Order: sequence, then structure tokens, then C-alpha cells
Amino acid sequence: MAVTLVNTLKVVGSVEDFERVTADITEYMRQQPGYISHQMLRSLRNPNVFVELAYWEKAENHLAAIQSDGFRSRVTGLAGVIEKPTPDLYEVIHEAVAA
Repeated sequence: MAVTLVNTLKVVGSVEDFERVTADITEYMRQQPGYISHQMLRSLRNPNVFVELAYWEKAENHLAAIQSDGFRSRVTGLAGVIEKPTPDLYEVIHEAVAA
């Protein structure tokens, strides 16, 4: 069953640095087994708050990706740019689409 990473990130440094580093992380993650897709959303009320949605085939795929040296070397670029992130994995319970 597919899982969704939901991660709220508050930028306290340069938004440009944040966008550059997260784009690099996303490109790396795209190459990892089990990766499905990714979205980065920016708050319309607070432009320094972002919500990341990443879709993975299995929780194990996501865990392996974040434990990899490639991820760890990239994510260090967010030090001092964001407050502590709040990542968690979710599963779909209900989904409705337009008729």
C-alpha cells in the first residue's frame, strides 16, 4: 500500500537557499526505489511555511531513502534555513474525486 510523507517546514533563513536545497533533495529522491511523486506547497498566508507531500510505494522505500548517504549529505544544507521539520508517514483512508 502506498504511503504519503507529510512534512511541515518553516523557513527561518533564505527562501532561495531552501528552494535550491529542496529541489536537489527531490531530484535525488526521484531516483530512489519506490518513489512515486512529490509536491511542495507554500502557504498563501505565511510565505515562509511550506508543506511537503511525497508519495512512496512502501514505508520501507522511504526509510531506505532517508537513511542513504545521498539524502543525508543533501539534507544538511537545510541546517540554519528551517526550523525543526515535522515529517510523518500517512496512509489513505478515504479519497474523493470530482464527479
